[in-house]
Amino acid sequence: MAARRVGKPNQAFLMTILITQLRAVGLFYRSVAPFMLGISGLILATVLLPALREGWGAGLLPGLLLAKLATAPVVWYLSEQLRPGQYWFYFNLGLSRRRLWGGVVALDGLLFLGGVLAMRAGVA
Repeated sequence: MAARRVGKPNQAFLMTILITQLRAVGLFYRSVAPFMLGISGLILATVLLPALREGWGAGLLPGLLLAKLATAPVVWYLSEQLRPGQYWFYFNLGLSRRRLWGGVVALDGLLFLGGVLAMRAGVA
């Protein structure tokens, strides 16, 4: 019987874990997306769109991004209150709350920036 080599995990195993975790973050994002995307839409429609139409929206991006990031704790609180036991599935996949919410904030920030760039291109 051949001796089993113990050492570093192979690359296919690591890619499987990474893909599983990315899919889990995407699944978790779908549960909070209505809140996050609703807030993004409100910020873009009520602040950025009028500013771009009036011609003074050039320096608003950092402030809008900070405002968007400041709403993440509100969404986190609502999610905790509405679905307190939602994390067990993700814990079984090896994901912590920090990794889930970090992925959600990163993905939502990228979608928000994409919305800002699309609005700038559409108005200009």
